[in-house]
Amino acid sequence: MVMAIRLEYIMSLTVLAGEVMLKNGAETSRVEETMEHIARACGATNVECFVIPTGVFLTVEEPSGRSLTTMRRVKDRTINLDRIAKVNELSRRLADKRIKYDDARALLERIAQERTGFSLLPSMVASGLVAGGFAILQDGSALETVAAFCSAAMVRYIAHVVSQMHGVRFTFEFLGGLTAALVGSLLYSIWPFLNQDVIIVSGLMPLVPGVAITNAIRDIIAGDFLSGMSRGLEAALTSVAVAMGVVLVLAVHTVR
Repeated sequence: MVMAIRLEYIMSLTVLAGEVMLKNGAETSRVEETMEHIARACGATNVECFVIPTGVFLTVEEPSGRSLTTMRRVKDRTINLDRIAKVNELSRRLADKRIKYDDARALLERIAQERTGFSLLPSMVASGLVAGGFAILQDGSALETVAAFCSAAMVRYIAHVVSQMHGVRFTFEFLGGLTAALVGSLLYSIWPFLNQDVIIVSGLMPLVPGVAITNAIRDIIAGDFLSGMSRGLEAALTSVAVAMGVVLVLAVHTVR
């Protein structure tokens, strides 16, 4: 009976770690490796895990030969490298016997539930700085840099509103592209000496799916073709949603 409880505990702890990492943007190979380290550190003799962007599958086996298999569906995904780093550190502490299993479970639950990131205003400022910096790299003037800053800040605000309404992710990306193009077109209509392209492209920088593209390439290189193609398709759809918003505004602006 004790062994049964212990095996279920290993299963629960390992799946939770994989779920937290996958939800926060970790690549497939990293999730599988971390899950295997945690399960073996807890006493499992054989570990088989399979991870795709929407789910975690795990089988663990104890010394007596008894095994358990489970899966966990992952629906919501975001990018939070801080949580990924914390789960990685937890797996190392488990492997080095620097933390007890009960403490590891409590710490992992706290990592999964903790509120991370910044509030709305700092996030808007950070997005604006990204866009402003990119405008400078494109030899944008001071006014174009300020315009790019405001455009990206508005895009971040729209993301916040859509997330509060629990809207579809691609809705935000479409509206973000539309907003960036609208700001650039309106400012160009008022001040024709401004470079419309610099403002629009810079305002779109916070929407670029850089992490998704990087993870897709890393998964394909590691041989996880299913996950790599899934992430690549997600990044492509993001780009299409942004492009649709921009094209719609530019088409209307050109006609007028």
